[in-house]
Amino acid sequence: MIAAPRLPSLDQIATAVQSLVTDGPAAGCRAIDVRVWGGIDIRVLPDRGFDIGAAWFRGVPLAWISDIGERPPLEDRLGDHWRERFGGGLVVTCGLSNVGAPSEGHGLHGTYSHRRATDVHVERSAEEVALRARISDPPFEVERRIATRLATGLLRIDDRVRNAGAEAAPAPMLYHVNVGAPLWDEGGYLETDADEIVPRDAAAAAGLATWGIPPTPADGAPERVFEHVGATEARLTSAAAGLTLTVRSSFPRLWQWVHPATGVYALGIEPANCSVLGRAPDEVRESWLTIEARSHA
Repeated sequence: MIAAPRLPSLDQIATAVQSLVTDGPAAGCRAIDVRVWGGIDIRVLPDRGFDIGAAWFRGVPLAWISDIGERPPLEDRLGDHWRERFGGGLVVTCGLSNVGAPSEGHGLHGTYSHRRATDVHVERSAEEVALRARISDPPFEVERRIATRLATGLLRIDDRVRNAGAEAAPAPMLYHVNVGAPLWDEGGYLETDADEIVPRDAAAAAGLATWGIPPTPADGAPERVFEHVGATEARLTSAAAGLTLTVRSSFPRLWQWVHPATGVYALGIEPANCSVLGRAPDEVRESWLTIEARSHA
């Protein structure tokens, strides 16, 4: 770290710029662009559940961004409409009403990522930049803290979820960590500490032998989803980018999403907690996610 007597302003090593998008599809949406010396730079989207959009580590882009890009949140959150606003980004939170396919009156991947954050605060020091906010996804209230460390490639999300309703309710949750080229590209490879890797369907079964290797892009290729049973972390290594990206969380399950279609070409590392147990009113649960980038140099 830089000693305080040599640091006249934190702006020299850590900035957090809050803005309002003025043009394009995301016009009117808020953004916070954080840049830190020697760490992971992030673009946080307060109007999209306080999730993380674009991200870089020492100039290398980490996040997969879809051709949809940044968009305002959906008003109609039912059915399959979630896909219409899936712009990608380093972290998209799925839940809290549903994770996965539409079911029991709940839309694909729930409603959380289309909620607007309130009580947004920025805290800076010579060690980290931390962002805090509250997100309401009835009946749940979420307190989120995002911190990116200086001089290390460590990013951490801490969530405190409280059931503010009068009745018990299930609260599935999944961190959709999205990575694209140059990390997820030829010569890269993914590893996990799973006891077993289980394909979701026939498309995944066909690609089971090569789940850890970036596939060759193909027009119209279907997505593949695998569960990494018992896994506690996933590591993506890219010799071309000179980086290893490691994802860890407090959640007990880990899924992998691979979409090899031309024009999509994405990898999703997805820690999840999709318990069927309900929550008692006013019960609080906490979870965390870390993303660590390390240079090979």
